[in-house]
Amino acid sequence: MAKSKGNGAVEAYLVAYNAASFVGWAYVLVQTVMYVLEHGANLDGLFDRIGYAVIYVQTGAALEVVHSLLGLVRSGALTALLQVYSRLLLVWGTLYPFDSPEIRASPGLVLMVLAWSITECVRYSHYALGLLGIEVRALLYLRYTLFYVLYPAGVSGELLELWAALPHAAAIHPALRAFLLLNMAGYPPVLYKLYTHMIYQRRKVLGGSSSPKTAQATADTGSAKKKKL
Repeated sequence: MAKSKGNGAVEAYLVAYNAASFVGWAYVLVQTVMYVLEHGANLDGLFDRIGYAVIYVQTGAALEVVHSLLGLVRSGALTALLQVYSRLLLVWGTLYPFDSPEIRASPGLVLMVLAWSITECVRYSHYALGLLGIEVRALLYLRYTLFYVLYPAGVSGELLELWAALPHAAAIHPALRAFLLLNMAGYPPVLYKLYTHMIYQRRKVLGGSSSPKTAQATADTGSAKKKKL
């Protein structure tokens, strides 16, 4: 296959992947907001409404690590792995196995899911449009600004969920509880790495340039070309 056709196929795949991910997270966001508006603080039915959608759409994000390893995108595999690993731990290590109201009907779940879904709706729509050569300045600004609030909010929700899962993990085996505690202890350095990475990206894309290029706006996923960050 000719190189140009190969690149076209990769870009078409990435557009489809990002568009599908946006749709999935938009569904989660709308359903979560509607549930909270309808039921207020009564979160007993929240997981039944969004739980498996969150699990499936977040599991799909594991492909981002594969994309990085194959060179389909320009984001680093380590950064992608750090972002995806903790979320997979949350969905498969707490939400899925433990049918408990402390986990599935908690404020931590609401905080976590809202932070995730808002972040991903902006991120995936920004990437998909960037691949199509469309620059939406509002999305560009939100992509590199909302993380200031949403990263700490999401981490707070994740830690609340992990904390609530500890007694249930201990009932299975003390080693599982220790494993969750070890992951909780790793949050500060990982958050610092991701936070400083996004601050650097924000300065690179928004800071000191009156007209940031679309290629810069999509530096960590948007292009199928192999260039260094």
